[in-house]
Amino acid sequence: MTIFYLVRHGETVWNKERRLQGWLDSPLSENGVLYAEKLAEHLKTVPFTAAYSSSSGRAQETMRYLTAGRQLAVHYEDDLREINLGEWQGKTVEDIMVKNRLDYELYTNYPAQFIATHTESFGAVTERAMYTLKNIAQLYPHDHVLIVSHAVTIKCIVNAILGRGIDQLWTAPYIEGTSITIIERLDESWHVKEIGSTPHLL
Repeated sequence: MTIFYLVRHGETVWNKERRLQGWLDSPLSENGVLYAEKLAEHLKTVPFTAAYSSSSGRAQETMRYLTAGRQLAVHYEDDLREINLGEWQGKTVEDIMVKNRLDYELYTNYPAQFIATHTESFGAVTERAMYTLKNIAQLYPHDHVLIVSHAVTIKCIVNAILGRGIDQLWTAPYIEGTSITIIERLDESWHVKEIGSTPHLL
C-alpha cells in the first residue's frame, strides 16, 4: 500500500494579500516558514521513501523545510502545480470582483457551473494530478510518499477519490497552508484517510 501525505504549501505573501497565484508565485510569509518548520517536526517519525513537489517556487520552498535533515531525493512535477488561473493570476480578489464578479462567484460558490475560458478547468487539474499519483504509486507500492502541492489541486484529488461531483468541490474542510491530507492506494483502490488536518498548529 502507498500512503501519500499531501501537504499544501505554506502561507505566502500573496496569500496574505488575497492575491491569486495559480502558476505564478510569491515567497512564503513568516508564518508560512514557521508552520512549515512545525510540520517538519510533526512528521519527523514518518518513514518517507520518496518526496514529490509541485514545481512552483512556494511548494519547493515548503518542501525544503519538510525534508531538512533527511536523506531524501525530491522530484519536481509540473502536474502537481495549482490550477492555472489565467487572467486572474497576480490579481487581488477585490480587483477580480470589480471586473469579473459573475465568473469569480461561479468559481468560488458554484464550481459545477463555472466555465473555464481563460483558466484551466477543474477536470483538467484532476486528470493531471491523479495521473501523477498513479505513476508514483506504481513506483512506490509499499511506501510513505510526501507530496507538496496546492489547495485546489488537493481538493480535486480528494473529490475524485470520493467520487463526488464538481458541485461538491469546495465541501469542508478547507485546505489550509501546511495542512495534511492522507490518502492510500492499494492495488487499484484509493482511500481518503484524513483531509486538511493541522495537528502541528494546535
